[in-house]
Amino acid sequence: MDDPDLRRRLADFSLLDAPGHLLRRNHQRSYEIFARHVGDDVTRQQIALLIALAKKPGASQRDLVDATGIDKSTLKEMLGRMVAREWVTRERDPEDNRAWTMRITPGGEALLGERIAAVSAAQREILSPLSEADRRDFLRCLRVLIGHED
Repeated sequence: MDDPDLRRRLADFSLLDAPGHLLRRNHQRSYEIFARHVGDDVTRQQIALLIALAKKPGASQRDLVDATGIDKSTLKEMLGRMVAREWVTRERDPEDNRAWTMRITPGGEALLGERIAAVSAAQREILSPLSEADRRDFLRCLRVLIGHED
């Protein structure tokens, strides 16, 4: 390396102290754990949407964005695929013809019923290297980072 300034800056930089790098690696780890427990025929985001709809039947797209953090355009595409798989129904809101409401279907409920124990097991495994106190702190910190402070 010919640039002494870059060499100095790199000497002061550690990937293991870089939050973005650590979050990416943990994202990959959580994906692998989820796929092993739940399977690869349903995504983490689809499960999140099914959970949100099971908890709030008739939710609007805005409700689902708020509940899941999935951006509106991605959500719209995902819902289209989930409607095609008959996990979700989408209807015009009777109070606002410009808006849609979504409901989980019996097929979506069956899928969620079959997989929720595995989803919970994956969440437990993700946190398993941490002590109970560290788990609470870690989850609190993650909520703070996304703007959902306790």
